[in-house]
Amino acid sequence: MAEPDVTTLPTPIPTSLNVTALAKRLGLDRRTVQRRLAKGWAPPACVAPKPKKARQSVPQQVRQTPQLTPHPMPHPNSAITAATLLAALALATCSAAFSISGLTSIFAGAFWAVIGLGVAFEIGKLSAVAWLGHRNGAAPLRLALAVLVAVLMVLNSIGVYGFLSRAHIENALAGDITVTSRRAAVDARLEAKQADLDDIKGRIGQLDQTKTVATKGHTKTATVGDQGPARAALVYERTQVETAIADLKVEKAKVDGERKAVEADLGPVRYLATLLGSTDEQTMRWFILVVALLLDPAAVLLLLAATHRGRQ
Repeated sequence: MAEPDVTTLPTPIPTSLNVTALAKRLGLDRRTVQRRLAKGWAPPACVAPKPKKARQSVPQQVRQTPQLTPHPMPHPNSAITAATLLAALALATCSAAFSISGLTSIFAGAFWAVIGLGVAFEIGKLSAVAWLGHRNGAAPLRLALAVLVAVLMVLNSIGVYGFLSRAHIENALAGDITVTSRRAAVDARLEAKQADLDDIKGRIGQLDQTKTVATKGHTKTATVGDQGPARAALVYERTQVETAIADLKVEKAKVDGERKAVEADLGPVRYLATLLGSTDEQTMRWFILVVALLLDPAAVLLLLAATHRGRQ
């Protein structure tokens, strides 16, 4: 039996062909498509359609607004820390100046050495306080530094007390000595002028003495001294001395006013002394002591607070 020609054989129908979809694509009936396929028709649908090129959308250039980098706003605590640090340094400077001046009056024989010692003590104290505020070291070290700061604070308070006491005493003595010396000078001049006036009055009194003279059965009163130019000169001199005494009394009143002005400088202390029931000097000593004990501790505490806030 002869073998059939391969070219005359019908085209096999693809098994994966969807007849319904092919009919819809060609616009034919489903049965018509099946008959054509049975006769060996190769539908154009067997060829895979060329894929459509996807429309590439051209991206629109988006206008980018340049973003401004905001400047970092200062932290509210930074201003408080700066103010606290400034106040601490101001108090420490005043305390150191008062203390060094007071120590130089106590140790007058070593003026420049005491100044250098006081500056070194103050720098060491401030460094120790700053270290305590910034670092968390071992407990023994922190305790030792705290004791060192406390001892330096006591020395500083002693110096401040000496400075303020000396300032108070010098001011009081200077004013009192000045007023007392002027008052003594005025009193001496006033006594001398008063003696001159008494002498002139006595001499005038001698010239004005009278005596009774009897003549021809009559009596008359006549002066003993010369009533001419000598008496006129004494009267003029008496007038000059009286004017000088009046001027000295005015000057004495001014000196008394200056004394009251010097005493008025301690007016608040006197009111406080009256309130506390003590003397002026005792009240002033306690007031100076309170100021001396508060000045340096305030500087140390403020510096410790400023350094502690800076660490946080």
